[in-house]
Amino acid sequence: MIPQAAHSHDESNRANPLISVIMANYRGARYLAASMKAVLAQSEPRLELILADDASDDDSVAIARAIAAGDPRVKVIASPRNGGPAVTRNLALDAARGDWIAVVDSDDLIHPQRLARLVQAATAAGADIAADDLVHFGAAERAQGRTLLQGLRLSSPMRLTLDLYLQGNAPGADLPSFGYLKPLIRRSVLGSRRYDPALRIGEDYDLILRLLIDGASFLLLPDPLYAYRRHAGSVSHRLSVETVGAMLAAHEALPPIADPAARRTAAAIGRDLRAALRYEQLVLDIKARRAGAVLPRLADPRMLKRLAGSVLDRRRRKAAEAAAGQPARVEKAAPPPMPEAGDAWSEPPADAAAGIAARASTGAPVPGPTAPNWAQWLARAAAT
Repeated sequence: MIPQAAHSHDESNRANPLISVIMANYRGARYLAASMKAVLAQSEPRLELILADDASDDDSVAIARAIAAGDPRVKVIASPRNGGPAVTRNLALDAARGDWIAVVDSDDLIHPQRLARLVQAATAAGADIAADDLVHFGAAERAQGRTLLQGLRLSSPMRLTLDLYLQGNAPGADLPSFGYLKPLIRRSVLGSRRYDPALRIGEDYDLILRLLIDGASFLLLPDPLYAYRRHAGSVSHRLSVETVGAMLAAHEALPPIADPAARRTAAAIGRDLRAALRYEQLVLDIKARRAGAVLPRLADPRMLKRLAGSVLDRRRRKAAEAAAGQPARVEKAAPPPMPEAGDAWSEPPADAAAGIAARASTGAPVPGPTAPNWAQWLARAAAT
């Protein structure tokens, strides 16, 4: 029998969750149980997990409901028709009750302390949004280890400004694509805002961008505690006239941007999206053999440059696929100890995290029992 005090405490956690984890899923049965269990194993017990399924035709809903039957913190929303990731996440957001909203994908894994650390760091810093590093792992990442924020060489938390966030999505950017981050968002700041249902690509980027334009503060942490699985089913949708058109419409509907530097960056992104839309129309015309429409567009040197870039990109992807089965070639950086939430690391952890994930994906030796907890966790996660 459960003691009455413990029972009351559990009931209070369920009735008043601190964190609502929203997890959208589509045909994710293979990895879904592991992802849900990683959320439910968090050191912060005051959470709820809202699994929104986008009309999957596999065993996803049955798996989610079986887990929900054993844990009252889980709520399953099964859509009768496919609406895309933005629509599905909005269903989860509408059901969320927590003070904080956390986004976790249904094929990814998170460290047991991740959500507690994000809340603690964000609260101490007075931030409205917080996110940590994504460590890529899986079959598509075996040849080289990498993390999303690796190029920043972060060892301390940093404020992600509106202009920096935009620059990560600008043409020719040498910054990470920050829209891939899986953020923790203060619900009072999110308010009634929701994902743009017209977007099937870039919906995460768009939502956070609108929050930043409205004055939200974003804390970026070096912690490599989100394992981002890469596999054949997780490859981003290819751009098309429809998807780029929706992205351009969302960009043109952004609220006014007060900061001059951010406004210039946003204008550059708008120009690039308009060029991308013309290019996708060119691709359609080429496939349809509409010579009368193709020839005028080919007179634009920017279209020729994009065509050449597309060919090079396909070659790079084929080379990456060929290398995926090869042993990982990464430096064996020593994993530093993990500091208290929000504190500085003794050195940037990204290189060590990338190496661990790459080696674990190929079955190569990984950190032993004397390595920091986070490194051991990441090795186990990347080996799955």
